[in-house]
Amino acid sequence: MNKLPFDAIIFDHDGTLIDTETPDFEACQILCREHGLELSVEQWAASVVGRMEGYNQLFDDLLARHGKNHLTRDDLFRRIRQLWPITLENTQLMPGVETLLPQLRTEGYRLAVATASDRPWATRWLTKFNLLSYFETLSTGDDVANNKPAPDVYLHAAGQLAVSPRRCLVFEDSLVGVQAAKAAGMTVVAVPTHVTRSLDFSLSDRVIAGLEHVTASWIANLG
Repeated sequence: MNKLPFDAIIFDHDGTLIDTETPDFEACQILCREHGLELSVEQWAASVVGRMEGYNQLFDDLLARHGKNHLTRDDLFRRIRQLWPITLENTQLMPGVETLLPQLRTEGYRLAVATASDRPWATRWLTKFNLLSYFETLSTGDDVANNKPAPDVYLHAAGQLAVSPRRCLVFEDSLVGVQAAKAAGMTVVAVPTHVTRSLDFSLSDRVIAGLEHVTASWIANLG
């Protein structure tokens, strides 16, 4: 039996496995329009995607630029939490996921998820789309002291699998996620989405158009 080129393959969650980012952008866009600000996808990708503190930055910018001094961050968070259930109704799997995960498991790869999101959020969507059973471990922002772009969540995933970070392949759609995985010493393939493709992914080892272009043979050649 041929030795696999990587001991483990680790996937980001939001925007890589499941498209929760499009609904999130739509909610942020609605919120900003309600207060007279047109939010571009480029601005949102640079300031919010993969950054748990990004909402605060977005809200502070909105408040400062439009003089909504009678509003607070808490007010804006309450409003966006009202919008999320509406926009998230159309959440879908990213293209290629349903085909790729069974193939990788058949090949014998150990699989994990490493996400900046909290555990209940990731578990909710992985369960909804029947993906949870593919992964040996789920590493989340709840498990580490420092979230992406720090390498902690990826190092935690490798530690849970008891594999060397240098023997891990990562698929990521966000710039902070790529930075985190590279800081962990892992091989990183960037998979930009329509909301993140404006970012500079030159730090990654490879950039691809989508997971539908990935096969076990492609990974073998990469390794």
